[in-house]
Amino acid sequence: MDDFYINGIRWKIKFVDIDNPILTRSDGSKTVGMTDWNSCTVYLESKLHGRFLERVLCHELCHCICFSYGIIMDIEQEEILADWISLHGREVIDLLDHLLTKMAEKLPKTCP
Repeated sequence: MDDFYINGIRWKIKFVDIDNPILTRSDGSKTVGMTDWNSCTVYLESKLHGRFLERVLCHELCHCICFSYGIIMDIEQEEILADWISLHGREVIDLLDHLLTKMAEKLPKTCP
């Protein structure tokens, strides 16, 4: 998978089997996505696909952004933010694009 950059920090995405210890939380439960600041790697369960993959990746990218920009909040707040963005982020961006397109259509055309 290609690397990507946020605020000049290089991140990687790695797909791993669900049995990989990296997908085990501190309480022993399993997760399907995990962001590791130490290695700047997003780990995703290898069988994720479709809309669920999109939501999990979006959630993990929120963690990458927080780490990359030094945004510090308690983990419960960060999880709420990442969950909200993974559920509603695309809707916000789609609506923004729609509204900006409509506004641009109404603006007077100017000569170069």
